[in-house]
Amino acid sequence: MPTTSTEGATLAASAGVTAGRGTHAVGSGMVTRFLAASGISFYGDWLTTVALVVLLFRITGSATGPALYILVRVAPRVLGPVPGGVFADRMGPVRITVACATAQGALTAAIALFAHYRVVPLIYVAVASAQFLNSLAQPAYGALIPRLAPKERLGQVNGIYSSLFASSILVSPAIGALVLPHVTPELLIIADAASFLIAAALLASLHPAEPQEPDLHSARGIGAGVPIVLRDGMLRSLAFGYLANTAVITALQAVLVVAASQHFGRDIDVGWLYAAVGAGGLVGAVPVIRRTPLHVGRVGIVVATLAELIPVVLFVAVTNLVIAMLLLFISSLAGTIYQTRGWVGLQQRVAPDLLGRTTAVIRLSMYVGMLFGAVAAVTMVQALGWQATVLIVSAVCFVLLVSSSVYGPGDRPAEQLAPIDWPPL
Repeated sequence: MPTTSTEGATLAASAGVTAGRGTHAVGSGMVTRFLAASGISFYGDWLTTVALVVLLFRITGSATGPALYILVRVAPRVLGPVPGGVFADRMGPVRITVACATAQGALTAAIALFAHYRVVPLIYVAVASAQFLNSLAQPAYGALIPRLAPKERLGQVNGIYSSLFASSILVSPAIGALVLPHVTPELLIIADAASFLIAAALLASLHPAEPQEPDLHSARGIGAGVPIVLRDGMLRSLAFGYLANTAVITALQAVLVVAASQHFGRDIDVGWLYAAVGAGGLVGAVPVIRRTPLHVGRVGIVVATLAELIPVVLFVAVTNLVIAMLLLFISSLAGTIYQTRGWVGLQQRVAPDLLGRTTAVIRLSMYVGMLFGAVAAVTMVQALGWQATVLIVSAVCFVLLVSSSVYGPGDRPAEQLAPIDWPPL
């Protein structure tokens, strides 16, 4: 396909091919090890999430403890994607993922120690440090997929990756709900620490193909992914969808254990609510696993984004556990649909040597939304109650979603998209 040199440096007809340079997908064994590493760390991470939410609620006896945990869990993530995207494109995604997973394992082991001795401030410090590393690694994970999988398998690999995350939300909280009445939360946290070290070993065994000639001038800017996202209607809707809906979901997550206690009678029922979210995510990933979409458009992303938001709003009024689980199931299903399709669309549009920084823009949008939701929960839940907090955040984010859909460029052909030459690093 004929292209100019600038277009060739920016966009690809597929995630694995650009004009004059490309990557070649490697064997399925590496894909399997990558997915195994991701799944193991997902499962361990959600064990710690459930364990710490319950532990902090019991120690503090108020909604502030778990809400503050969610805040320190998400706030450091805002700092990670931008440098993480640069490191992934410059140093290679494998090095970044291995280093971050190893360090996260050590920090999680420290969290277990601090939890055992009920040193709450140090728990928060260790959680914040681990989550910064988590966000630092995310662009590298996104950049790895199209270097390991051929273009016709992008949907399948992204779908399985999403399913592993969703199943971890389904299985790990359910394990927590069943096990926590009989064991201490620290045991679940230790299991998480071990999962990070296993994941690091699997990731270290990967040797993905590297893009040729990655140092073209147009690819050198630290913010090279920003104009790519803003100029494409689908990518922009994906970014704003992540920003808005993660704000609402994080606000709800911060008070979910309180909702479980007040509406359903037991704080450990939070595990079943998380399980419903995971089940919805599993079902939502099926269409992409079965068939990689040839084109991902803006309209489908916007519709699914709104379909994720509405059930969360309805959840506030529900006092029946089964109905509440159904609403969270539907919300998660819709969210997974637009997220998996969006990542496939991104990988089909963006050249391999820019994937880290473009992925970082989407991840940064998500983490900014998380931070907004967590801050809203911490500052409003005591004065207004958890229901009003979730509704206020939902209203603000609904306006943001509508505005981002009405204004700005729509979908454009790939050949019309090219990056601005940002100052070199």
